[in-house]
Amino acid sequence: MPEDFIPVKRSQFSLFKSFALFYFSKENEPLLYKKEGEQLKASRIKEEQFPDLFIRTADRENASIALYKTMNAHLSETIFSKGLVSTRQALSTLVQEALEGPLNISSKMLPETLEVLFQGYNKNKTLMKSLAKLSSSSDQLVEHTVNILSLTMQFCMFHHYTETKAKTLGVSAIQHDIGCTQLPPEMNNTKAQLSDSQFKAFQTHAVKGYRIITDSNCFKPEIAMVALQHHEKLDGSGYPKGSVDISEEAQLIGLITSYEPLTYRGTSRHEDPQKPFDSLQILKNEVIAGKYSKHMFVNFCSCLTR
Repeated sequence: MPEDFIPVKRSQFSLFKSFALFYFSKENEPLLYKKEGEQLKASRIKEEQFPDLFIRTADRENASIALYKTMNAHLSETIFSKGLVSTRQALSTLVQEALEGPLNISSKMLPETLEVLFQGYNKNKTLMKSLAKLSSSSDQLVEHTVNILSLTMQFCMFHHYTETKAKTLGVSAIQHDIGCTQLPPEMNNTKAQLSDSQFKAFQTHAVKGYRIITDSNCFKPEIAMVALQHHEKLDGSGYPKGSVDISEEAQLIGLITSYEPLTYRGTSRHEDPQKPFDSLQILKNEVIAGKYSKHMFVNFCSCLTR
């Protein structure tokens, strides 16, 4: 495929109304499939009666902005009229685009996504807690990220964080594991215990994520620090640096990152998901051991139990 074209996900075909779509002939020649401004027929989309489609590389930035606007509008619609399952799926689609799409566009559009969630929370105070309890068909990295985002927003809203601070933490939650996109997919989609060499490779995602975010020059420094430090522990037993000087944002995301797999997916040590109380008991022992902030832990417990 020539570098002048980028593949479009089949699930997003209907969202590219304003952009020309192309397919490739058997001779690998790009051919126009849909003109700008035309809409694909709903029946054709439903029955998947189309070839692999592409947009021009030159259209990527504008297409990504349009895509975010459409997805944010769809998220708002699902929150207010279509129920939790549809909302969870819409949020998963947005998170996947944030992990895979252009970072300069994500930095501009994700605050709008979080604004939609604030509005949804104002209508339904249990929205974020309920979203975290739902599963979806997304891959494990997307599933994990949506859960972290939901729990982080639940924490921020319960403790009445300012909108600016909550949005920073929300974007941090979405981008904290972006370094995992540079790891083999099978490493992200397993609950099995990794070998020593695999775990060493997995640990590199923190530095990779930090570099991806800082190199983009699109996000606040504290968001990059969350990507770097969310696996650090206050007793120095974490990675990648064994640092004990951990930002407040990274401490919160790190605590939630430990709680999430215990409660919703299971881990290599605890194969089956734990009840929330049991997950908190496991983390309480980590707090006593000096790995997490007692104050942060108490505040996190309060947003889950009240």
